[in-house]
Amino acid sequence: MTWTAFLQSISERHEHALTAYELDVILCLREHPVQSKQELLETYQQRHSPIEDEAFTQRLRTIYRKFNIIGRGYKLPQLHRYLQQQYQQRGQGFGRLGLQTIHPGFPNDRFAAALEQLISAVEVDDRQVAILQTFAPNLDQYRALLSRCLLAGVSVRILLAWPYSLAASLREAVLKRYADEPLADDFGIQSSVIANLETLEATICGNAHADRLQVRLYDTLPSLALYRAGDTLLAAPFLHGALAIHTFQLELDLQASDPLITGTLLNDFELMWTVARPFLPDPDRNWRSSLRILFTDR
Repeated sequence: MTWTAFLQSISERHEHALTAYELDVILCLREHPVQSKQELLETYQQRHSPIEDEAFTQRLRTIYRKFNIIGRGYKLPQLHRYLQQQYQQRGQGFGRLGLQTIHPGFPNDRFAAALEQLISAVEVDDRQVAILQTFAPNLDQYRALLSRCLLAGVSVRILLAWPYSLAASLREAVLKRYADEPLADDFGIQSSVIANLETLEATICGNAHADRLQVRLYDTLPSLALYRAGDTLLAAPFLHGALAIHTFQLELDLQASDPLITGTLLNDFELMWTVARPFLPDPDRNWRSSLRILFTDR
């Protein structure tokens, strides 16, 4: 977890009850070194707006009280030491497991940036993209980046639900019954998966390295949505009341020293990949007819 993300998360705890203005002050604290009050004030004024020294001091006093910074002596260094200790403890507990931050919803910009980095990182050994979804509502917006990944020598693996499976129909029924936000009248898992396959068809059409894209469809129930770009992994649960991209997302670093979480998630992806069936939406054949009978030989 980054220092900024840590400050954001700790400041949002209910026990601190910080106002938006006080949170703005906290987010101006540097990780290293400890700032003087004047340096903190200047940083705040540069990022936000002019404020009188007396008003800023009063705001700091309120922050000290809410963080229980008491006693004699300068309180800003005390606040900074407290935050550093919390940050180090958080890092020891979660950083070694690869947890970078938690996003409230799917971070489109972050995944796009990870794809861009992967495309340009020619020296990286494991250059791959992997997506696991029932269907990926945001797949179309990454079509150009995925095409560039193929051209750059990056392998892309995508796992989607077989649109005629019981799993797909169950997921659709759950979403329609419990979704927090109304779904479109014509929403359907079947049509959504087919739309994803059409996006992938357009991605490989005319691409000289289309063989680097592998698509498989599964006929089982996954519990997580996964998006991988190189060493960056985003994971979210399938909840009854929301699409996975509208659920909180764990951002994980696959270079973590302890692979308890990342290894478990990747192993699950590989297991599903093994039991899924290959299916390429080849623009030169009528793949929609083949799609219907993909699992009917059981």
